[in-house]
Amino acid sequence: MTVVSEQAPELAGNAMASAEGDRDQVDLVVAHWLREDPDIDVVAKSTVARLRRLANRLERELRRDLLPLEIEMWELEVLLTLRRAPDHQLSAGALLRYCQVTSGAISNRLARLEARGWVRRDICPTDRRQVLVTLTPDGERRATALIATKTETEQRMLANVDRDTLERLSTDLRTLLLSIEGPAGEELTPEQLLAACAPPTAPS
Repeated sequence: MTVVSEQAPELAGNAMASAEGDRDQVDLVVAHWLREDPDIDVVAKSTVARLRRLANRLERELRRDLLPLEIEMWELEVLLTLRRAPDHQLSAGALLRYCQVTSGAISNRLARLEARGWVRRDICPTDRRQVLVTLTPDGERRATALIATKTETEQRMLANVDRDTLERLSTDLRTLLLSIEGPAGEELTPEQLLAACAPPTAPS
């Protein structure tokens, strides 16, 4: 276990950064943390800080790339969720749970997507209390175009990192997820299918 000296916390932070090269914004925050609390678990906090910073940066870049397409993040979220669902169809209730918004908000969103011809809403033939939401052919084409835009955004952000580093990072992140969520099993459950590779959730 590494013990950080109270006399020189900045040096400890600098040593951590210099081992990998230039300092990033999180390194500057770490130096501040160490000045305030020399016994803080820097590794855990810096890992979480970098994950959150990268996720936020990806969402900002994606929002910017979606502007010319006149697409908001919630539209991307719903369309891609339906695209990866079995038969491109889910109940409105399932979308409500996945998007984590109110019933009024999901109804409004679905109405807007339906007006654009991207989804269709039908009463479930086996349970009239349920509304089924289906991606239309136009909606599928739109979703495919959005996937291409999202992929281009991700590739542009990662373009300056070599392939070996990305593969190692992906493997390390898998290890982290396994430690938190456990193994996925042989097949995805419906809930896991909805959550897999989900875009960041936009505020309702």
